[in-house]
This record gives sequence, C-alpha cells and structure tokens, in this order.
Amino acid sequence: MKKIIPLVAAVALVGCEQETVPEASAITCAPIAFQQAISELSQESNRKAFTEACRSFEKAQRMREWEFEPSSPDRY
Repeated sequence: MKKIIPLVAAVALVGCEQETVPEASAITCAPIAFQQAISELSQESNRKAFTEACRSFEKAQRMREWEFEPSSPDRY
C-alpha cells in the first residue's frame, strides 16, 4: 500500500505539468523557428502569448534601428 500511493500521486501530477512558452528572441522569432515553436505549443493561449511576445520583440528591434540624418545647412 505504501508503494502505491506515491505511484498514483506521480501519475496524477504528470497531467498537471504546464507547458512553457519559449522566450522571444532573434533566434526563436525567426520565421522557421517561429513556425516550429508554434507547432509544438498545444494550448491556444500559449500560441497567442508567444506570437504577441515575438511581435513585441520585433517592434522593439525596429525602434532601435535608426540612422542619424543631419539637418540641411540651408535651413539655418
């Protein structure tokens, strides 16, 4: 009886394991890796969370990319 209780508890807890959403980065948000990560996620809420994280990451990357354009000397 003492051996059955931990076995039953272990089997019951296996179903409670939560799926982890990958962290958004340049590598995981690349098109091929993104599609692979989305296909591996089983819950729709996790897919949406990862998609939003990648969109936010890409938006932050675009905001950091800028070039200095000096004013034209004729204006001042």
